[in-house]
Amino acid sequence: MAIPAISDTSNPILHITDTSRGTIHFPSGPGSEIPPPPSAQPALVRQEPRRVRRAQRGSIMFARDVAREGKMRIAFVTTSPGPDMGGGMARVAHELAAASARVHEVLLICPGEETSMGPSVPGQPMVVRVAARGEDVLLPDLRGRRQLHSLLASFRPQVVHAHDFGPLALWLQDWARSTGCPFVMTLHCLPSQAPAFGSLEKPLVMKRIANSRLFVAFVDLFLRRCDGVIALNQAMVDDLRRTGYRGPVYRVPNGRDLAAYHALPPADVAQPQKQLLFVGSFSRRKNQRYLMEMMEHLAVPARLTLVGEPLEPGYLAELRTYQRAQCLDGVDLLGPVPYEKIPSLLARTHVFVSASRLEVQSLVVIEALASATPVVGLANETIDEFVDDAVGKRLPAGTSPVEFARQVQRICTLPPRQYEALCRAARERVRALDWQAVVEENRRVYEELARARAEGSQRSARMWTPWLVAASAVRYGFSDLVHPVAARQRRTRALPRRA
Repeated sequence: MAIPAISDTSNPILHITDTSRGTIHFPSGPGSEIPPPPSAQPALVRQEPRRVRRAQRGSIMFARDVAREGKMRIAFVTTSPGPDMGGGMARVAHELAAASARVHEVLLICPGEETSMGPSVPGQPMVVRVAARGEDVLLPDLRGRRQLHSLLASFRPQVVHAHDFGPLALWLQDWARSTGCPFVMTLHCLPSQAPAFGSLEKPLVMKRIANSRLFVAFVDLFLRRCDGVIALNQAMVDDLRRTGYRGPVYRVPNGRDLAAYHALPPADVAQPQKQLLFVGSFSRRKNQRYLMEMMEHLAVPARLTLVGEPLEPGYLAELRTYQRAQCLDGVDLLGPVPYEKIPSLLARTHVFVSASRLEVQSLVVIEALASATPVVGLANETIDEFVDDAVGKRLPAGTSPVEFARQVQRICTLPPRQYEALCRAARERVRALDWQAVVEENRRVYEELARARAEGSQRSARMWTPWLVAASAVRYGFSDLVHPVAARQRRTRALPRRA
């Protein structure tokens, strides 16, 4: 079969082209044609194993449900307990579930202190928390997995949507493959550089695992077992293809609640002291040291505010030491602030600055542009996608802090009319990235996945679950972990035989 390729680069959701089968188009609506059930093709179906036939029937039922019903049943899964615990990926996972629940029925599965299920409230996701412990990896307690299976069977999701490769996503991927439910993942990191998105100050053993061939093989296998992958932008699409992924790819960007940012007026460029801002975890990848060096060469009165979680505490300590050594009184290292306060910080910011070395699709750059704040940044995946001379300045990755300071100073000293034109263009640049539009684009992806799943057979082997159950047994104990059939067989063998 020919290798699928991306087509129609102007469309935010790309069609996938397979030269042996033509272009895979999105369904046209509720009346779209659905392939006949397996019974209509007895010769083909009877040659398949029973598990494959069962999964295939489930796939066709899911496709029929999607075509018949106006709203869908979606199960989201994330390894982040809350929107403030896991960076941009966590925020997107929880906010997308909330935005989708305004239109669809949504189940959100995430870790918690104990296994519990929240109330079912119309317009809100029903949150199911699975007890989990751990530092670098949250290992779920699967002793009650049969009840979770029953909940999933009752909810009958038409698609499972994951946001990471965590243990909960592995378990849900197995469940989806065994039931014929489509499984899709939104990638929030470049597959070729996945370890770079974590802390460089993690324990040595975790660094070695993350940089090993075994981890690369694991990511590759997980992606190949997905029915499709959602990529945030073209940079991620290209990286997926370079790493060898040949499955369906759909390009859907991150979304934001743009109304909250569109209501903000641009900062007053006539103010004597200019306000500069960067929001991002304190880590070497975010490169805050560069921005502090830039401040030494800025010729206009300005104040730089750096906001973020201390992902690498050692790096934050280095920044504080550098600040004292260089007497940088115009730099504020705020640390983390509540997310609700970010709009108020952007409202008084004249230029948003970024020197990040790697940034797939930064939420805060989108928010800065939406708040009518010009952006000056070093080239990375996000800056390349959104920033140019019309909304600020994109600079090559090797630009010196002196030149960076010159470009910031140029924007800060623009006449008010020119500065306001820059602000209007910035807001317009991300106008299409509202959650409502993203939810609709995702729906089209779900429908296409359900349709594609109904057309072909499905392997139903559970690859990850046995390992997860074993790890859960070691961590939490063996109670209730034995499969009911295996337990019944064990009890039968233990019964005394009749003479």
